[in-house]
Amino acid sequence: MRYFSFRPPHALGLLVLAAMAALPLRPATAATATASFQVTATVLKACLVSTPATLAFGPYTASAAATSTTSFNVTCTVGTPYSVGLNAGNGTGASVTNRLMTSPTATAGNNLLSYGLFKDGTHATNWDNSASGTGLSGNGLAQPYTVHGLVAAGQYAAAPAADYADTILLTVTY
Repeated sequence: MRYFSFRPPHALGLLVLAAMAALPLRPATAATATASFQVTATVLKACLVSTPATLAFGPYTASAAATSTTSFNVTCTVGTPYSVGLNAGNGTGASVTNRLMTSPTATAGNNLLSYGLFKDGTHATNWDNSASGTGLSGNGLAQPYTVHGLVAAGQYAAAPAADYADTILLTVTY
């Protein structure tokens, strides 16, 4: 049979333990590490155009020209050069200086009504289909434009009584 005996701890060991217990606890100090990074973005050239309302001339008579307007907005990023063009439309033989509305119900050969689109209310500056060189530049805000339409007097006899229409393509080039 074996017997175990208990030995009291060493006196020096007890002294060390007692001394450690008497020391005040010190909080651990925080350490930091830092790094930096770049943040970048690229703003692309961009333009948006609102859709103009229908340019409706209303009733047209032989004695007077018919006029009407419609408007739209172009919004381009700051410093983006752009141009605004209006095509000739869909009338057979139409050009940007002589646009033609067509009537599907009028007799063939007499189913065209000539009209013009202008940049000014005096109808002096034709609105062409320019894709460059207009000197316009975006400022980040909506820029308003008005299209002035004119059906010249004197077409009443050549154009049969009917409804006439055309579709214009507005293009913003940037």
